Amino acid sequence: MRQRGFDLSGSDELFLQLEEWGYLDEARFALSYARSRALRGQGPAKVRQELRQRGLSSSLITQAIDQEELDWWQCCLELAQRRFDAQQLADYSARQKAWRFLTGRGFDRDQIHYAFEELSRSE
Repeated sequence: MRQRGFDLSGSDELFLQLEEWGYLDEARFALSYARSRALRGQGPAKVRQELRQRGLSSSLITQAIDQEELDWWQCCLELAQRRFDAQQLADYSARQKAWRFLTGRGFDRDQIHYAFEELSRSE
């Protein structure tokens, strides 16, 4: 808020009170943010980078990425299924394009390989 020109003198007490009441909770924010990004097809590497840019601690980021509700492997598979079909991935150049797309979304090579294998099985 200081970056946007707001005068925050005397607001430290307010922020402490808001944290005490549970209105400002970085852990809850990190968990919710990771969940929402996963539902939008973002991978763990990209979510980790975005949370780091928002100034969260590495322990909170790790906790958010490793939460049990998130199955990054399944997220990668579902995104690959939405964007590509198994016949497309038989072509080398299309497979490389899909690989670059999923890598850009933040998925690692093992997750992408898993998604490609599952897509080829469903053919």
